[in-house]
Amino acid sequence: MSRALVKEVLVQAPPDVVWRALTDAQELARWFPVEARVEPGVGGSLWLSWGEGASGEAPITAWEPSRRLQWTEDRGPVKLAVDFHLEPRGGGTLVRLVQSGFGEGPEWDAEFHMTEGGWSYFLEHLRWYLERHRGVPRDLVSRRDRVALPKEEVFARLLTMVVGLGANSIVERPATCQAGFTVPSLNDAILFIEIEPGADSCRGGFWLSTYGLGHGFAAVRDRVDAAYDAALEL
Repeated sequence: MSRALVKEVLVQAPPDVVWRALTDAQELARWFPVEARVEPGVGGSLWLSWGEGASGEAPITAWEPSRRLQWTEDRGPVKLAVDFHLEPRGGGTLVRLVQSGFGEGPEWDAEFHMTEGGWSYFLEHLRWYLERHRGVPRDLVSRRDRVALPKEEVFARLLTMVVGLGANSIVERPATCQAGFTVPSLNDAILFIEIEPGADSCRGGFWLSTYGLGHGFAAVRDRVDAAYDAALEL
């Protein structure tokens, strides 16, 4: 037996534009991973990376331009599949995401719920990018420092830090220590926090995606880095 998660978002952009955001490496790196490589078509592959220990390559198993994209991942006898379905809606596109193959057993619960929270944020980021910043390169402040603190405490400290940015909450998953925000004061930036658990430590994942700040980005990066270090006492 397996279980699946299903997410939908309506994006005010035509299907061909959404398709490019899903399948072009440069576009992917403006809203999803930090780095991407794409070999297009069925039999091709996607390589996505969020930094050390958080990258992987998956075969493309469905490629229907402006309609459907699927990639898969083998886990021994288990096959996970990520499916994007695009449907025109007026002048926009309904994006339906289905990720299937998760086991029903409790050993899958943590991954299932973390993945569900991650997609809740990333589909909002896709919409935000295409509606607010389409075609604009992303300048990213990203941190994934390992800290010897409980993940709940790291999450609480980073949430307190975010208040100082004047952020607006869009996704909240306290149970999995994940949250997403928009930041109007930084030219409609968007922010994701995800605390990655470990055996005796965790990683304080923090991704602030900014667009169009120009020379002002360096000052923002320095200020955010300093606030992150202070929050986690690094």
